[in-house]
Amino acid sequence: MTNHVGPHQPSDLNPMPPVQGMRCFTEAGDIRRTKIVGTLGPASSDETVLRELFMKGLDIARLNFSHGDHAFHLQNIKNIRRISRETGNHVTILQDLQGPKIRCGLLSDGMIELRQGESYSLVYGTIQEKPDEIPVDYQDLVRDVRVGQSVMMDDGLLLLEITEVEGSRVRVRVTEGGVLKNRKGVNFPDSVLSLPALTEKDTRDLLFGITHRVDVVALSFVQTEEDIKRCRKIIQAMGSDVPIIAKIEKLSAVERIDAIAQEADGLMVARGDLGVEGGVDRVPMFQRRIIEAAARYAKPVVIATQMLESMVKNPRPTLAEVADVANAVLEGADCVMLSAEVAAGEYPIACVEKMASVIREVESWSHAKPQRYSSLEPTDQEEWEEHKAIARAACEAADSLGARAIVCLTLTGSIARLISSWRPKTPIIAISPREDVIQRLGYSWGVFGMKNPLFYDTDILLQDLPELLKNLGIVRKGDSIVITAGIPINAMRPTNMIKINRIG
Repeated sequence: MTNHVGPHQPSDLNPMPPVQGMRCFTEAGDIRRTKIVGTLGPASSDETVLRELFMKGLDIARLNFSHGDHAFHLQNIKNIRRISRETGNHVTILQDLQGPKIRCGLLSDGMIELRQGESYSLVYGTIQEKPDEIPVDYQDLVRDVRVGQSVMMDDGLLLLEITEVEGSRVRVRVTEGGVLKNRKGVNFPDSVLSLPALTEKDTRDLLFGITHRVDVVALSFVQTEEDIKRCRKIIQAMGSDVPIIAKIEKLSAVERIDAIAQEADGLMVARGDLGVEGGVDRVPMFQRRIIEAAARYAKPVVIATQMLESMVKNPRPTLAEVADVANAVLEGADCVMLSAEVAAGEYPIACVEKMASVIREVESWSHAKPQRYSSLEPTDQEEWEEHKAIARAACEAADSLGARAIVCLTLTGSIARLISSWRPKTPIIAISPREDVIQRLGYSWGVFGMKNPLFYDTDILLQDLPELLKNLGIVRKGDSIVITAGIPINAMRPTNMIKINRIG
């Protein structure tokens, strides 16, 4: 039982410093809602660089498990957590699993020239044994492919067509030739492969990530919703409930995007492999379709690959890259991602600073447009549960009043994510007693988290909340805030209350 705190006895509801997003409330300029993901690598793992990246606006640190060993990633995790505590930034850690990457084996001369019109056999193996054979490290290949389907090699530079499937061989004819080198990637864009999205390496990496408390896991090469279900079972068996982002990089995943969006906790538009499998000219359409599915099911979505690619070598982006970031913001992305630009580029800090600047500029004028919730037609609405109606009402009330913030008192973060998915003009502050919930909200648009250990005492929390926000500089006298909560809080009820409070 908590001690009662009277009206003249403000309680200490702020045991931790506010996150970087909170600082935006007291700084000049607009608050940035779209979050920035940056991949850590040789160029960004130094503590000094990492600290500067956080201060310039990096919200999510991506650990790419296609590269680096566990010792490298563990050091990054330790540095992220320590610098986060020291600077008051809640930086979300995203573990990106490698997934099943099919590759050709070792070729006789280290390479082979594939000429247009020539035929070859794809066989399971690691070493080329005959001149007209190409070894591939996928044992069930003959079971999963059909005549007439396409095969791509070396990131789509080489194109072949399957002409025959017999015994243990898949015969292919070269339609677009070139030089194939050892261990280059092999894609089957028309095929649904039985290869699981989670490999043995991924399972080992996942155990490492959960042991060291990563905040979210990205699952590569998802084909169907069953891949998400299998991954979630493994996570639960490890005693965790870490959320899963489905990386959409195969045509089969685009075709089942609604089912995948419902099952996953978030989506990532992995444009590199999507471009290989579906053709680069179709990637903008895929991106729009994936973002729409994410919005439909209130799931965060990340746009990835080559957003500021030229800044790997140059201090400034191209106009086309700036437009690409701007369009991702306008289309409704929750996060935009920097890969090689931050991991191995020459200007990692400048990249994050430029991306943050572009986002702020776009958001400053895009917020004049109608918000998502206001475009919902009555015919589109299903029979809503209480918390959905309250989330919609909170958006409308906050924007109508010009409220300073929507404050969600939440155990799981679900109400904050739902409000975020409807894109109110008003920033969202999520207050939770759970550190893991605060960390996981880091990839939701417009949500800024704050931990509060006295969460379960309704009277204290609602009484002292305005004063707390005023002391932090988030609100001023005369500001309005909209509060949502499940009452009574200690009964762990779903959100069932909305309250409007004017700061005195």
